[in-house]
Amino acid sequence: MRNAEPVSIRRGDYRAFDFVVERVALLFELTPTLARVSSTLSLRRHVSAASADAAALRLNGEHIKLIEVRIDGAVIDAARYQLDETQLTIANFPNSASIEIITEFDPSANLALEGLYLTNGTFCTQCEAEGFRRITYFPDRPDVLSEFTVTVRADQSAFPVLLSNGNLVSSRMLDGGRHEAVWHDPHKKPAYLFALVAGNIDKLTDQFVTQSGRNVLLEIYSTTANLPRCHWAMQCLIASMKWDEIAYGREYDLDRFMIYAADDFNMGAMENKGLNIFNSRYLLADKDTATDSDFQLVDAIVAHEYFHNWSGNRVTCRDWFQLSLKEGFTVFREQQYSAFRGSPAVVRIEETAFMQSRQFAQDAGPMAHPIRPDEYEAIDNFYTVTVYEKGAEVIRMMHTLLGETAYRKGSDLYFSRHDGTAATCDDFVAAMESASGVDLSQFKRWYSQAGTPRIAATGEYNAAAKRYTLTLKQQVPATPNQAEKLPMVIPVSVALVDATGEQYNRLLVLNDAAQQFTFEGVQQAPVPSLLRAFSAPVLLEFDYSDDALAMLATKDSDGVVRWQAMRTLFLRVFDDAAAVSTRDVFHATAGQLLADRQTDPALIAHLLTFPTHNELADRQLHINATELAERRHSAVAALATHDHNAILTRYAIERSALASKPYSADAQSVAHRALSATLLALANFGSSPAAQNTALAQWRGADNLTDMISAMTALRDQPCAARETMYRSFHDQWQNDLSMLNRWFLLESSAQRGDAAAFAQSLLAHPKFDPKNPNRVRAVVHAFSDLNWSGLHASDGSGYEFVASQIIHFDQQNPSLASRFCDAFSRWHKFEPTARAQQRAALVRILESTSLSANVSEIISKTLKAGEL
Repeated sequence: MRNAEPVSIRRGDYRAFDFVVERVALLFELTPTLARVSSTLSLRRHVSAASADAAALRLNGEHIKLIEVRIDGAVIDAARYQLDETQLTIANFPNSASIEIITEFDPSANLALEGLYLTNGTFCTQCEAEGFRRITYFPDRPDVLSEFTVTVRADQSAFPVLLSNGNLVSSRMLDGGRHEAVWHDPHKKPAYLFALVAGNIDKLTDQFVTQSGRNVLLEIYSTTANLPRCHWAMQCLIASMKWDEIAYGREYDLDRFMIYAADDFNMGAMENKGLNIFNSRYLLADKDTATDSDFQLVDAIVAHEYFHNWSGNRVTCRDWFQLSLKEGFTVFREQQYSAFRGSPAVVRIEETAFMQSRQFAQDAGPMAHPIRPDEYEAIDNFYTVTVYEKGAEVIRMMHTLLGETAYRKGSDLYFSRHDGTAATCDDFVAAMESASGVDLSQFKRWYSQAGTPRIAATGEYNAAAKRYTLTLKQQVPATPNQAEKLPMVIPVSVALVDATGEQYNRLLVLNDAAQQFTFEGVQQAPVPSLLRAFSAPVLLEFDYSDDALAMLATKDSDGVVRWQAMRTLFLRVFDDAAAVSTRDVFHATAGQLLADRQTDPALIAHLLTFPTHNELADRQLHINATELAERRHSAVAALATHDHNAILTRYAIERSALASKPYSADAQSVAHRALSATLLALANFGSSPAAQNTALAQWRGADNLTDMISAMTALRDQPCAARETMYRSFHDQWQNDLSMLNRWFLLESSAQRGDAAAFAQSLLAHPKFDPKNPNRVRAVVHAFSDLNWSGLHASDGSGYEFVASQIIHFDQQNPSLASRFCDAFSRWHKFEPTARAQQRAALVRILESTSLSANVSEIISKTLKAGEL
């Protein structure tokens, strides 16, 4: 069993730190196996911290060795302080003093990749949320903001580049071949935004002139080999800086902005002040090593991390319960930027699909929580799709309800009120209320209530009165620790469409359990187009006829409504009791879409992409994994057979639009490749040799990675000669390229095969598998647990055993990584008895393993508990 029972941290227990840490001076003496850190803090007690308990100074610290403590220059005796595994406590600390703390640790032994660690000969940091305490003893909490000066010393030949936050003050050579760099950040920040990079790395440079005329030096650091893949990220950085000035009036505030690409990194990217650190997976891109979606992802993540300079850094969060204050807001800003840079309709469909497939599942599972949680055991577990993506939807709803002008006034007011402070979600809402004059007190339930609201909609047309009445009823389901819910404020964007194409558009605000809305002057019985642009993160039910769904899927002016209508038709066909007429309408609708040359091909690609196994499972109260897979395969295969010729014809049209043209990432070319990839996958659903040869021909003729990967994906689950040729060649060509070989690992681990768990296990023994690289581990373990439905749910239980073993193993070195694999069991209690028992046994085995981290313990224990209620 785990060493100690986990401790819950509660939002209601918040108390400000007793001291102000005005200045921090850090000195790093670095060698590969020993980091010696001298930390000098200038402290003064808060006037309000007057209780007897406040007499002590308490600093967080883990996995480090304390060497010495000085107060105002005098070394203090060990009897003066208490030291345990997580905290340094100094009793009777003066009201104002300087404390110097010297610590040591081995950065090469830091496999958790939190704090300061050495990877591939380069020092790197990751301090959010609680990594700084692995460097030195410090009040490691987001509401302690300090001015940092950092001195870094290391061997000049091994570590010629020394980086930290802020502006470079000085650099010089030292004795013994060592050198130092001194960095100063004039902006006060919490410790989680600290960063340090030291290594033999190269850089790409550019500059940006701000709207006030300041010159900012832009630098992206990586290995020399990867530097050519950084040009796209630099373009994205400049574009995001320009956009933030225009859209939000936010200007950059330091002399330079730096990014470092790290191969070994737990997170996607980190917004450290002035020195962003990126997982190289989300920064490097060129046509040979990145797909179209990778280019878009790099653009979005570079923008996201840059936008944090204001929404997260200049204004940070008071405590980690307020995480959505910076993340939900910044994700929304990122989404606005992505819509500006691409197709707004396609971008919104992708955001909606992610919410419905990922966030709705979390809302319905054992880890359901509001965007501002009330308690946690491990904060790493709450870097979730709820806090981030649902948090963004809450900001979007405020934008919708208030309008662009009032919303912009509110964001300006928020930044001006709270610049340089640690704020709360309530502070953000208060700024919006002040700027708009709108009372958002009921709307704030989105911050406190978990779960996905459900709206039942019905409509009635009065032909004599030319009136249409729409009735909406809302219900928020019970979630763990929240049985009773109150009505939410839900913006519902609606259009009524009649046979002539006439539309009546309105934004409805549902704020009661049930409400009626009337539309006057409606000349014909309409079809309601509901929740346009996914105006709220809710599940909406309306009893459409099949023909009405077909009309919406092919004719509606809103991309999300078209996408939702087509998915609803598929779900009806997926039901094995579906009428033949429904299947006929579904096939005919798909045929219309295949023939549609007016709609953006990227939108058509989404309309012809159908729910995954996981999404289908989330709709069912009782799951039989084998039956579900068979029914999904039957529904898609029937369409592929029925529209086989139309699929291949449209595929040829899309490919001809790209023929004889060099690769380009322009929107039109990306759209043609997206639709051709979808069609190639559909054509190969029936294991047709001709379709397999078409995939092989595309792969052989590809001049870009997008076309190569789409061909390999189309044949991923088919044991044919064409697949063997592609996969073997790809492996041999890219076996020495980290990011590219990860793609091969992911495709192989997610492939549906009879011995999937055993094959995944064999991938762990591959000579190029590196258990210390999070991206590679995810490419095998997470690909299997999240994408390989038949492998995970193999009837012999081997899939569950494999995932459980990997969770236990990787939890010992990297709990943050291991905890991400636990979602595989979130639906365990919904399965038929044999699979349910197998999954329960795997969960118990994990929970009873030795030295289980709080990260994994919290998720597994809640998963078990939810299934046994």
